[in-house]
Amino acid sequence: MLMRTVRVMALSAAVLATVFANAADIPPPPKADWPLIQDVQAQTEATVKDAWEKQADCAGDVTVADVGGTKVWRLPCRFTAGKETRAAWDLKVNLDMTACTGLRFQFYCANSVPLANVSLYFHSGNGWYRTDLPVPEDGRWQAVTIEKAAADIEDSPAGWSQVSAIRFSPWRGSSEDTEIAIANIGLVGADAPIVIIRGDAGAAKGDGGERKSVAQFAGIVAAALKETSIPYAVLSDADVTPERLAGKRVAILPHNPGIPDSIVANLVQFMDAGGKVICFYGMPEAIAEKGGMKPGKYMPATAPGAFSTIRPTGTDLPGMPESVEQRSWNIVTAEPVEGRSRIAAVWYDAEGKPTPYPAIAVSDNLVYMSHVLLDDGWAGKRQMLLAMLAHFVPDVWQQAAQAELDAIGRIGAFASYDEASTALAATARTQPAIQPELDAALAARTQAQTLLASGNAVAAIPEAQKAQAALLRAWCRMPSPHTPEHRAFWCHSAFGVTGMDWDQAIKTLADNGFTAILPNMLWGGVAFYPSEVLPAYADLATRGDQIALCLAACRKYGVQCHVWKVNWNMGSATPDAFVQKMAADARTQVSFDGKREERWLCPSHPDNQQLEIDAMVELARKYDLDGIHFDYIRYPGPDNCFCDGCRDRFQKAIGQVVGSWPSDVRAGGALQQPWLQWRRDNITKVVAGVADKAREARPGIKISAAVFANYPVDRDGVAQDWKLWCEKGYLDFVCPMDYIESNTSFRRTVTRQVEWAGKVPCYPGIGLSCWPNRQDIVKLVEQIGITRELKTGGFTIFNYDAQSAPLLPLCGLGVTAKR
Repeated sequence: MLMRTVRVMALSAAVLATVFANAADIPPPPKADWPLIQDVQAQTEATVKDAWEKQADCAGDVTVADVGGTKVWRLPCRFTAGKETRAAWDLKVNLDMTACTGLRFQFYCANSVPLANVSLYFHSGNGWYRTDLPVPEDGRWQAVTIEKAAADIEDSPAGWSQVSAIRFSPWRGSSEDTEIAIANIGLVGADAPIVIIRGDAGAAKGDGGERKSVAQFAGIVAAALKETSIPYAVLSDADVTPERLAGKRVAILPHNPGIPDSIVANLVQFMDAGGKVICFYGMPEAIAEKGGMKPGKYMPATAPGAFSTIRPTGTDLPGMPESVEQRSWNIVTAEPVEGRSRIAAVWYDAEGKPTPYPAIAVSDNLVYMSHVLLDDGWAGKRQMLLAMLAHFVPDVWQQAAQAELDAIGRIGAFASYDEASTALAATARTQPAIQPELDAALAARTQAQTLLASGNAVAAIPEAQKAQAALLRAWCRMPSPHTPEHRAFWCHSAFGVTGMDWDQAIKTLADNGFTAILPNMLWGGVAFYPSEVLPAYADLATRGDQIALCLAACRKYGVQCHVWKVNWNMGSATPDAFVQKMAADARTQVSFDGKREERWLCPSHPDNQQLEIDAMVELARKYDLDGIHFDYIRYPGPDNCFCDGCRDRFQKAIGQVVGSWPSDVRAGGALQQPWLQWRRDNITKVVAGVADKAREARPGIKISAAVFANYPVDRDGVAQDWKLWCEKGYLDFVCPMDYIESNTSFRRTVTRQVEWAGKVPCYPGIGLSCWPNRQDIVKLVEQIGITRELKTGGFTIFNYDAQSAPLLPLCGLGVTAKR
């Protein structure tokens, strides 16, 4: 069953914004082609108030109206009168979502400018599943699908079988009222033969990083299946029962740390009944035994690139590519049992040499891969997963091949091959370099069609992919570069791009028209170069001064170097002795609940302020840099810092004793506003100090900062007063971290930021590495185009790594071409 009987009791919706005077202002939503939640559909004007429960002072009363024969719920966002940072409503339900892939509804907003973003939550047991959704284009209904596989976990949810509320939560972008409309709320992706089992039960016992990993790797598997049109369902491991596994052919465990024994027993029973299992990165002993394997051991990468590609050993997985890119940092091996299982693929290192470590083992009822499925080398990765599935379900090849053929030409605004090829052919008249790509696409597409028609679906897939790649190259040639323009990448690793040295990495940037790099070379407690202020990283003697190496390459190829510092956060590479000293000297943060944040320095401590200033000024004094770049120049959130030192220093600053600590400085407290300003002053003091001293040490050096996107909210929430920093001239340019998948939201967000930045250049941060598809060249080019529409003068992309590096030559064909 897709769902059990649903009784609506209340709603929690994070709402999107739209101002309509009455229902007549809303166009009728398109007809839904998915099953709707009938108890929700049964709501009337008389019952809707009880069904939707407001959770924030910005949330207005929900109403329901008939629009063109379809029920539409209107959720007013009262950001003018409300004080909270978001609106929220709970729709209390009694939903069993175990058999579906997720929730789908239609979304409308006439004026989304006041919305920063929208979150959606599903309440279950003692926790929530959470995801974000794109802000829609104004004045147009859009269907939104919330995939269970990619949802984050908060606290301890009890599984998707016990969803008791759905919360829609739109976040304040500006203090204007707006309203969103929602229609046709339903569930999608009913009974499918393949089930992804998310590791929620084990992850709920771990830290936030483990929870994110569970969502991330389940989401990657789901995305691969979705793109190849393979139907699947998603089960939380908390929901796994023999009844829910009945009728499934394959169960996939993408990353299931700490899976409970009771769930393992159910999976063994599933295998006894003929079910098959695909398991990634560690498997319970009982499943290994049932599949004819022995669990192996944990193996960390002994050097960068130790596990770089996966290559088949023979024909145990027909259709698997000859080499699949997968840059893993560790593995958990498995040993085959003679006569029952065998090694189907092994790991190769970055130099193309085979390792002795198995990557994939197979048996008649189990496929095991020794690491999680990553999203690098995406086309090959999808085909490798298909080969694993086809080991048990051979007919997936036909479905996947047809899906690849159908996808040819779906690029940007183009919906089909015919549409794309016609438009690109017209452009080729003035851009002749496009025509050879069109010819290659036609030839490969024709070959793929021929192969599929002859029954060779496996061979048809790479031909279809060749056709799409040729069309994509043609599309990338269409936009023209703008000059002059700041075209930058953040690089999170102090060692650059895996598989390249600094010379190769910077040359790749320069060859493809990029003008600057922002390499992360120091944190709150460690420097990746010889420093007189911070401890040096452990491998300095063997790996060297990373700033000097990067800077030499930048000077060689004419690329600007703006060294990026993570402020306040000491990071994982900081020596333990330094961390312990900071804690012993009461220089680390304490959160509102009393937890000591051992790797976060307290921004109000004078010694910490001076440490931050000295570390960044040392850069300016020591190296011939183009600029220095702040990051994490803020508090972690509103719940930090409440250490004893903060209390004493705040009381001294305001000249009075806080009568009720800390309630007097919290929301609604008598001293909330002085407290918020004091926090801002602590951060601004460091920005001003660095700007003054660094410019004195090296005249002409540029001072910049990576900042949160929503200034009016974040100046209170994290004490980041970056509009003031621009007004005071502390910054030479600012890079708001606009890691937004929706182009509509990106455009609106950047429009506001350019205004806040005033005369200071605003080079928006484009979140390539934060998108579900981290190699989405189309969206990257589109968002670069938006920065040009808004005349920002440049952009900054996150993040320069092994996954984004292959996109640079595509940018270099057009949007950043050197001409």
